[in-house]
Amino acid sequence: MQIRRAAVRAVPAAVAAALLLTGCAAGDPAAAAARQTVTGPPVADLPPSTPVPTPTAPIALRVAVRAYHEPLDHAHRNYCGAGATEVLLSAWMSALPDVETVARGIVLDPNTGATGADTAAGINDFLRPVVSAKLGHDRYRGERLTSLDPVLTRLRADLGSGDDMRRFGHTTPVMVQTMTKTMPGWRGWQATHMITIAAASLATGNPDVDTVTYAETPSPIAGYNGPDFQTMTVSALWVAMQAFIVDDPADPINVIS
Repeated sequence: MQIRRAAVRAVPAAVAAALLLTGCAAGDPAAAAARQTVTGPPVADLPPSTPVPTPTAPIALRVAVRAYHEPLDHAHRNYCGAGATEVLLSAWMSALPDVETVARGIVLDPNTGATGADTAAGINDFLRPVVSAKLGHDRYRGERLTSLDPVLTRLRADLGSGDDMRRFGHTTPVMVQTMTKTMPGWRGWQATHMITIAAASLATGNPDVDTVTYAETPSPIAGYNGPDFQTMTVSALWVAMQAFIVDDPADPINVIS
């Protein structure tokens, strides 16, 4: 039986007393005015995927996605799996299902979040009408990757997929599981998390220089205070992913690609 991961960690007593909430992190509700609980347009720094590559113009490692903001309330504090799924689906679908439909599709428990396996299965269910006729099978699979090299292999293969570009007109975003403590915008809070990576710059082969760009969907009540998209080094991403592997061994899936 799949053991559901815990999406919220215990808060210090002083913080808990101040918030009276058990959100993913200690947020600043006043910052919520700058964020809306609607699906936004494609962001300017993630333009549409490049044309099919030629020998002199290799495909860029990026795919156009839309920002998504999880509802600004305590009941949705553990909806990062649904939020990341909305972002991922936006690369494939012009009309997105609402967040509650997505939450049901990935078997999300509002108190504990969603597992990697359930999220992967839900993503494939949503995308089957889009991909089945052209691909003949589900597009996404869940994996447990415990070293950096296979993670980079998946990012290159999916974000730079010429086959997907030819079939669908775009490449493929990648979802990963992390812990939030070392990630920008979380102010040191530690919680399990899901993000969708929509772009990568991996040309140097140096993880301290190469970067990934990903969407952040939680509200300030859930603990995130930052822009819709963040960019961090590959080494920083791997620190956050390694923390998930250590902190949540019960969830066997940490990459959905």
